[in-house]
Amino acid sequence: MSDSKLLVLSYMVKEEPIDTGNNLIQAFIDNNALYLDYKELYSKYGFVGAHNYISEYVSRNEINCLIYFSNPSEFYFGVDFFEKLREEIFLVMITGDAEHYYEVRDQYYAQAMDLVVVNDFISPFKLRQIGINSIAYFGYFDTIRYHKIENLQKNMEVSFIGQLTGKVGRLNYINYLLKNNINVKVLGNDSLERKVSLENKIEIFNRTKINLNFSGIAEETILTRKYRIHTRAKQIKGRIFEIASCGGFVLSEYAPGLERLFEIGNEIDVFYDKEELLEKVKYYLEHDGEREEIARRGCERATKDYDVKQAVPKLISAIDELRKNKIYKPSEIYLDDEFVRNYTTYRILLTLRFVKAGKLKFALEELKIILKYRKLDWYQIRIFFQEESLRVPQIKSVLKLMRDIKK
Repeated sequence: MSDSKLLVLSYMVKEEPIDTGNNLIQAFIDNNALYLDYKELYSKYGFVGAHNYISEYVSRNEINCLIYFSNPSEFYFGVDFFEKLREEIFLVMITGDAEHYYEVRDQYYAQAMDLVVVNDFISPFKLRQIGINSIAYFGYFDTIRYHKIENLQKNMEVSFIGQLTGKVGRLNYINYLLKNNINVKVLGNDSLERKVSLENKIEIFNRTKINLNFSGIAEETILTRKYRIHTRAKQIKGRIFEIASCGGFVLSEYAPGLERLFEIGNEIDVFYDKEELLEKVKYYLEHDGEREEIARRGCERATKDYDVKQAVPKLISAIDELRKNKIYKPSEIYLDDEFVRNYTTYRILLTLRFVKAGKLKFALEELKIILKYRKLDWYQIRIFFQEESLRVPQIKSVLKLMRDIKK
């Protein structure tokens, strides 16, 4: 019998059809984990209050393992806060989009963790190289929701659900297919059919003969815009697991590690360039039986290995074993200038939100951190002001707070 007392520190998104994070959090809750929404805490208590609330909650509820699962581009908490908690309990960070954020964020927070859980096969080796334990994990998918619909006619030849613009390679692949008379249906944010609910997505996966997946990452993020070499990276996408769970045939652009998740040519298939994509689309449209048999085996694999309800208990068991054998050693924390700049700049976004909410005391806490480090990225700040759309009186409040604190 496990004596673990888990706390998940995360938040749930409301927008469909992106629900993998919600699936994971709910599976932890279903396995007796407690849950705190750190965004709600931060909004209610501010920087100091949220940190204190979490520390007291951990002590009061005799938590012995905290699982931090955040948006990979956020900087709500200080690394030192987690290192302090790690003295008493086992700390786990679950992160994603390492292809974008490993260098600028993940590796720094990882220093204050006992274990980092990632959804790629490269980051664990990079983290172990700097002395941090890490494992790969892909069981985010609810195969009750993502399911095969029996007796549904496959009346769509080729489809892709997702954004085209701003993603490396996607538009070129789609245009190449269209120029070669392949009837490919595109649904997503920048298509004519922009609104795709979770139910619609599941139906399309079931109705489509060939479901496409592309592995190119975003051309630019607010944190990685200076590093164009990032755009060469290939990423294992959750779309593969979603399609397979629905019994759909997956034809994916290759990404490193895919062969460790599905047997290529037997459970899914892959392509490496546009010519091979076209060749395989034509082939599988002409070979229904072979295509559907691959889809069937892919569905079996997804249901067996990547269902969140089955995968989370295994993950908890692995975490618990490591927790029991933990011997605490202080971590030598390195915070390079770029991390400090991003962490400090994020305080501007939080300041703006507190000012909009009329919580000037909490805005002042953020400004004190800004003035302590004095490293800012003005490009990000401009984006934050645009996103938050402050009115003139609110902007004046921010400027007044900055003047007051300088005194």
